[in-house]
Amino acid sequence: MCLANAYAEIDQALLMENTKTISIEGDEVVLKDLFGAVKRIKGTLRFVDMEENRVVIAVA
Repeated sequence: MCLANAYAEIDQALLMENTKTISIEGDEVVLKDLFGAVKRIKGTLRFVDMEENRVVIAVA
């Protein structure tokens, strides 16, 4: 199983741990974690590093 931590691009603030799915809905990045929690973030997906299990989002 591959889970990632999601971070804000500018300040590297942790947005979500154990992220299992990422989707784009309009101007939002929708993160869902292993436990079913959902977080909607206005912004843009910048990059995903599968080796480091790291997702970076440019928050609007």
